[in-house]
Amino acid sequence: MRLLRSLFWYATAFTTLSEALTTSLSGERTTIARLRQDVEERKWRLAKRDTDPALLYPEHNFSTPIDHFHNESMYEPHSNGSYPMRYWFDATYYKPGGPVIILQAGEAPATGRLPILQKGILHQLAIATHGIGVVMEHRYYGTSMPTPDLSTENLRFLTTQQALADAAYFAQNIAFPGLEMYGDLTSKNTAYLGYGGSYSGAFNAFLRVQYPDVFWGTISSSGVTKAIYDYWE
Repeated sequence: MRLLRSLFWYATAFTTLSEALTTSLSGERTTIARLRQDVEERKWRLAKRDTDPALLYPEHNFSTPIDHFHNESMYEPHSNGSYPMRYWFDATYYKPGGPVIILQAGEAPATGRLPILQKGILHQLAIATHGIGVVMEHRYYGTSMPTPDLSTENLRFLTTQQALADAAYFAQNIAFPGLEMYGDLTSKNTAYLGYGGSYSGAFNAFLRVQYPDVFWGTISSSGVTKAIYDYWE
């Protein structure tokens, strides 16, 4: 296995060198330092791809209102409290001016979505846009619990309306730990993009409609945007 891995590294280095020589022959100047940098970056990306994502991305919590709609009777009795909404982010490829891209984890603990941040579509979008990739956990899933139990009364805050407001509140107020040198990275100064599939796809379609001033754009993959009450099939 070690021999195969070494051969793979050498193949990667040779590929990088070949590409660099091709670039040089086409008239662009490539230095030895740049070649070494390219090789090291490729090695790092490959090593990162095979690492447990839980070791790559620290877990963070963002204080979020339990109840965003005090004028809605369906949420009575209302709550003035907040809950720790869990999220992860990767700013490896960020450059000033790049967007924040939020993957909605949907109806499951968000830890299962971390590979998408590591090597999936969220990773690819972050590279292509020089953006910050974020995985956001949906209220009432994983550890993002607004209430102490799942009693019928406490489940009144489990609605798409409240969850959409969570995403908007995050975009409008987040301060990413360790990125203070970039200034204000909220939606006031930074383009926010959303992504999700199935329920999360519908979620992102609704997000763009409900909060167009917060989210610059969203991607709805296989979005189930039409709810069927009497699903007899």
